[in-house]
Amino acid sequence: MAKLTIACCLLAAVAGCGSGPVGDARTTPQALKIKALFADLDEIPRGFATRSRPGWEEPFEPVVQECRRLFNLMAGRPARKGLTAATTASYLGEGVGQTAAVSLALYGSREAADQMDELAAASRKCTTARDQTPGEVNRLTVAPLAVSERVLEGGGVARRLVGRVGGYPYEMHLIVARQGGAVIGLVNGGMSGADARTTEELARLVSRKVATLDL
Repeated sequence: MAKLTIACCLLAAVAGCGSGPVGDARTTPQALKIKALFADLDEIPRGFATRSRPGWEEPFEPVVQECRRLFNLMAGRPARKGLTAATTASYLGEGVGQTAAVSLALYGSREAADQMDELAAASRKCTTARDQTPGEVNRLTVAPLAVSERVLEGGGVARRLVGRVGGYPYEMHLIVARQGGAVIGLVNGGMSGADARTTEELARLVSRKVATLDL
């Protein structure tokens, strides 16, 4: 019964349920516009719901600051300096605990470039994402994720995180890219693993959506 309870809690966390979602940074027309952009993704890869849910909730809080910064972006908590609008959305998949999520933060072009540089630096220092729980309950080893250079706009990064969450096998793909003043975060993960081709397809879809904005 205890193991079942832990598994159910884990499923809720990786699916973006549980405590209240992180909303838009500001309720400006621009923030509402970008939120509407991801309400429905009819072109989303097969196996994911097209209708969005509240943004991604990290399965644990990394103890390493650089890893925490990446997780914060994905969860809709980007750096506040120069931020004008932000939104997040997640999409449930068919796999166990599977979810894909997108985070979008808008800055001025210069501030966005600075944020991208800082996130890229953080990704190089984030080699193991873990929390303070003893043992191997929440621990993900970080390695490069092979994707097309076209996906990594504005000096972007792609990472594959593999290990255990709540004591269960877990894999997560993480991509950060920039288009002008937009910093884009994408995460694809779950206990049933994540497919790199699907992650890249998701990243291309999100990039096309962002390109339609008048930034």
